[in-house]
Order: sequence, then structure tokens, then C-alpha cells
Amino acid sequence: MQRFLRALTIATAIALAATACTPEATEEIGSESIVRVFGNHRGADAAAFRAVLDEFTRQTGIETSYVGTAAFASRIRERVSDGDPPDVALFPQPAVLGEMARSGFLVAPGDEVVTAVEQGYADWAIDLATIDGEIYGPWFRLSVKSLVWYPPPVFAARGYEVPATWDELEALTEQMVRDGFTPWCLGMESFGATGWVGTDWIEDLVLRLHGPAVYDQWVSGEIPFTDERIREAFAEFGEISLEPGQVAGGRRAILSVPVLAAIDPMFADPPGCLLTRQASFQEGNLPEDVKIGPEGDVDVFVLPSMDADNVPLLASGEIAAALTDSTEARALLAYLASPQSGVPWAAVGGYNSPHMGFDPAAYGSDFERRLGGLVQSAEVVRFDGSDQMLPAVGTGTFWRGMIDYVSGVPLDRVLSDIQAGYPEDAS
Repeated sequence: MQRFLRALTIATAIALAATACTPEATEEIGSESIVRVFGNHRGADAAAFRAVLDEFTRQTGIETSYVGTAAFASRIRERVSDGDPPDVALFPQPAVLGEMARSGFLVAPGDEVVTAVEQGYADWAIDLATIDGEIYGPWFRLSVKSLVWYPPPVFAARGYEVPATWDELEALTEQMVRDGFTPWCLGMESFGATGWVGTDWIEDLVLRLHGPAVYDQWVSGEIPFTDERIREAFAEFGEISLEPGQVAGGRRAILSVPVLAAIDPMFADPPGCLLTRQASFQEGNLPEDVKIGPEGDVDVFVLPSMDADNVPLLASGEIAAALTDSTEARALLAYLASPQSGVPWAAVGGYNSPHMGFDPAAYGSDFERRLGGLVQSAEVVRFDGSDQMLPAVGTGTFWRGMIDYVSGVPLDRVLSDIQAGYPEDAS
């Protein structure tokens, strides 16, 4: 019933804002007082975000229009190049935010927004919105990526326990194989973005094997992909994904199964897998009537670390920034910087707030309250590494390298090819 009500709510919002929810909708035509917003939210997410913008309009009287596209990085560059920038953009990739800021295309958000960011967000979130010492806007939404989905009924029937360390996870997968199960489901197919699921795995493993300091140096380009520590993370991923019997359908399935459909075999009878690593946004793409929770059909645990007391989180999300110099655009940024701005989306599901002051009671489900608590209590949170890297690498050679690695290209060659995406003079 909860899933039905959520779908009904979102469907109603889509009907009310249909032109704002298509993959590349035509913008509304209006006066200069309309704030044009550009982002990567589409479909149900676009409808939910439109509800956030509608509440902003109700409170301020400032009208908005929204366009969402799957090709955000290329389209924002095209719009700026064509002299038609949006007033506000939601950047899912900090690397693109930095590119726009350093090229002079972003506008300072004003003291109100800067103060709200400094007072309302954790240090890691502030750092990602800061380019060359200047804060450009607030985080609006984040997704928790370091999650492993599993079926509690099978765990209970077989006596499996949720692993607290990496060694326990490895032991559990070995036990599953002995019991006749295929442990993992994994799919990387995502049209032009195929490979990003693999990069998420590598990022999580670098964090767990070598800690946040090494992770930060690697993401910034100071540590190359050919470094032995990065190689170790790839090799660990290979032991999970490339060994026979570890992944349902093997290498072929990894390369051909759509990202968010990879979990589907878990709900077959008998189940085709018992574990899959995917972000919190998997919630919106579960089969109909599947219930989430310890007593439900599926639940999650955080991908274990080497040390049970030191478990980092990998996250993704969007930063809002202004590309035109207007009072209305700054007003929208100030609104998005407030914890209350996310309430309309949280009520229908699929939203987690990066704001430290967000009220957990505003979440529409126990599952999302749990995720919010994870973010609030985590000692180490790091943003998706590929989205921070030089785009030619992070969303270029790194993505392609994951495809090559799964396809059977030798690891040393894969690492060299990924590193070749950096210019020769890069540090």
C-alpha cells in the first residue's frame, strides 16, 4: 500500500507538471522573473523535484521552470557555449561544477547562501561545494552508495548473519557457494554511462582498503591508477565479480544486464542471487509489492570494511549553483540550502538530505530514516570518486576501463589505459 500511495502521489505530480518531467523537456516561456532550473532529474524524480520548486513558488511568489536530461554534463556545456545558460543548475558531478566555476560561468551565491552552507552541512559537503576557496551553493540531495541488498527470509532460513567485516563478507559468500547459491548479482549496462557501477565498487574498495587520505589523493590525481594500492582494489573487485560461480550470469550478465534490473533474480524462486551492491536509489526500482526492512522481502547493510569500527560511506548527489546574476536565482539557492526544502520530496520517498538539520520525521519511510541516520552518524563520507575526477578520466577512461576489465583485458593494461586519460603534465 505504501508503494502504491507513493506511486499515486508521484503520478499526480507528473500530471500537474508534465512538461517539466520529460527527459529533455521544452522550457516554459515566461518573463525574467521565472527561474530556469536545469538538472539530471527525470521521470518520477523530476516530478518530486517539481513539487519542491512549487513549494518555493508558494512561499516566495517566484515562478520556476525545470528541464531534466540524462546527458547533463554535455548539455550544460552546450547551453553555456550557446549563450543560453539556465539560471540555476543542479550539478551531479563536482568536476563539472569546478570546470564551470574556473571558466567564470558560475555566479557567487551571496552571503545568505554561503552562511547557510557553512552552518548547515558537514565539512565534506562544504568542501565539495567549494572551488578555489569560494562556496558556490548548497547540496540538495544525496544518495547512499555503499549498500548491499539482501533477502532477510533466506538469511533467516539458512542461518546467515549480516557480515560486520570484509573477512566475514568473504566467508559468507564462500558459504553461499557451498550451499548451492550464486552469491552476487551485478549489472553494469547503462547506455552511454555503462561502467559506472564498476567504478563505484573500486571507490568503495579503495576507501576500505587504504582509507580516506589515499582515496582523496587518488581522486585528485596525485596517486595514479597504476599505483599498487589502486591495483589491489581492482584485484579485490575481480575476486568478487570475475571468479566462476560468484555472479549470476557471469561476465556476460555483468556487461549486459541493466544496472537497476540486476537485483531482480534475488526475488525468483529459488533466488538467483543473495547479494547485490547498489545505491539507495535502487528503492524506486524494486519489483512491485517488494517490502524493505529486516522483516521484509529485502533489506540492506553497509558494505563492510576491514575494521568493523571504521566503516566509510560513499555518496552521490547534486549541488545547486547559479549561472545568472539575479535576485531570484539567489533566492532559490537560499531556499535549497534550508533543511525544509527537501520535505516535499522526502514525503513521497526517494530523497535523503545532506543537511545536518533535516528532521528525520519528514522522511516517508523507516528505510529512508535509517539511511538519513547513517549519513548523520558516519565518521567518514566521501563523494563518488569518478564524478570528482577530470571528466576525461572519471566519466571516460575509468568507465571504459571497467568494461575492459570485466571483458578480460589484463589488469595492468586496464590501469595504464585509464591513467592515459590524464594529460601528460598532470600531477
